[in-house]
Amino acid sequence: MNSRSRRILGALVVIVALGLLPSILNETDLRNFARFLVLVLAVLGVNVAVGAGGIVSLGHSVFVGVGAFAFVSLCEDLGVPILLALPFAALISGLVGVVLGFPSLRVRNSQYALVSFGYAIAFPPFARWCRTITGGPTGRTLERTIWVPDWLPLSDIEVRYSVAMLTVFACGLLATNYLSGRWGRSAKAQRDDALAAATFGVPISRSRSGVLGLSAGLSGMAGALSILLFPYANISEYTVMMSLRLYASAVIGGLGSAVGSLWGVMSLWLLPMLGRLIGLGGGADLIFGLSVLLLSYSQVDGIVGLVREMRRRMTSGRNG
Repeated sequence: MNSRSRRILGALVVIVALGLLPSILNETDLRNFARFLVLVLAVLGVNVAVGAGGIVSLGHSVFVGVGAFAFVSLCEDLGVPILLALPFAALISGLVGVVLGFPSLRVRNSQYALVSFGYAIAFPPFARWCRTITGGPTGRTLERTIWVPDWLPLSDIEVRYSVAMLTVFACGLLATNYLSGRWGRSAKAQRDDALAAATFGVPISRSRSGVLGLSAGLSGMAGALSILLFPYANISEYTVMMSLRLYASAVIGGLGSAVGSLWGVMSLWLLPMLGRLIGLGGGADLIFGLSVLLLSYSQVDGIVGLVREMRRRMTSGRNG
């Protein structure tokens, strides 16, 4: 069995396993697990920007928030059906990402990191000012529901979970194909050496804009799906701390890899748990922060890089 067949088989196994969860978990656990999947999608957005485009973004909470509020506004104010509002909310977030990413075409990546950090700081007060869309400090509630045929034996939460699961899987497949395709290779080329890439005909501005648009769109879709699962959007959730945690999760999991986003989100749960188990005061933040520092200063590309290195050593050991 070649590598492609193994990937297809693995994807089918994952889909079947996720499809069986509604019959195993109760409603609360099912919502929480779906939230886990949605958070993976938000981290994947950061991963695309940093890993593929080399664009260090510390403001992805903005795109998650834009996707969430755009989704509520489309459904409640304009009467757009939920299943149609999801891709439109992601598209709006992607366009915002392209617009806010214009400074990245003119400044160094380290400077854009500060610019994006400024966006994250400014977003909550700006959103409070846009009361018509965001509801101000009180937030907004999603009242609309997904229409389900009578012959379909699924509860409301099972339908919402199924929509979230399929959407996350489709977005992950889109991001994976992008990273391995021509546009992804162009983005990585300008990331490694923009001057050399331009010499060989890579459109630098278009490439970076495409990366930022896809990155923001993925995070915006995560924001919309989070509201689908928990129908309430509040400004206080989309803060600078969210941006920092998304970026840290992408670094820990492994930049430039869709699987790394999954590992990164798992680290949000597992590393704090480890800190509590070993009895460290403030262990949740301490263990998580130390992990980010160690992986940032080392040559290992996150958990994915560690796994690859272990495989390489095992293979070389057997061959030797």
